[in-house]
Amino acid sequence: MHNKKLSILVHSFTTEHLLIRPLLAEDQTFFCQQYTNEKVMDNTGGALSQIDAEKQFQRSLKANERASSGGKKSVLTWAIVRLSTGIIIGSQTLSFLILPHNSDVMKQTELDGIVQAEVGILLSIESQGKGLGKEALAALVVYGFNSLSLDRINAYYVKSNLACARIFARLNFIHDSSSRLKNTEYCYLQTENYG
Repeated sequence: MHNKKLSILVHSFTTEHLLIRPLLAEDQTFFCQQYTNEKVMDNTGGALSQIDAEKQFQRSLKANERASSGGKKSVLTWAIVRLSTGIIIGSQTLSFLILPHNSDVMKQTELDGIVQAEVGILLSIESQGKGLGKEALAALVVYGFNSLSLDRINAYYVKSNLACARIFARLNFIHDSSSRLKNTEYCYLQTENYG
């Protein structure tokens, strides 16, 4: 692979049913409700306290601002808004961080010159099971490859999260059974395999 510098701008984009836009200050109430909801956070490691959710929200806003102004890349966060109602129904991210769960993959592919990110999504309970998660993630994949010039998009999810397994399979992510993470599945999509 070639080595390329990642230029990041956080844009809005739409799908048939959704507006995907950068997280805004006015999203704090929804964001914190999601991150403190045991049911929503069940497959992500557990709900946060209100204080920790507020801190996470502020970090997310700052990371978007930093990336948009050409600063250090870390995590880009978008709000998922239902076009028909204008109501926020979830959030999704592209993370460029090397963390304990992804360090083997991120470090090796970084050495190989592969520009990559890890995708994540949280949908409100009311919006789950309606195909909106797949629609939102499909749009983010297109954005990642076409606008951010990513070579690879990684996904990690709890083995018991069958909805995520189905979504990533439908988006043609390649399941990697060599992952040594307990109770966690790893899959990825490379630019040459997408589309």
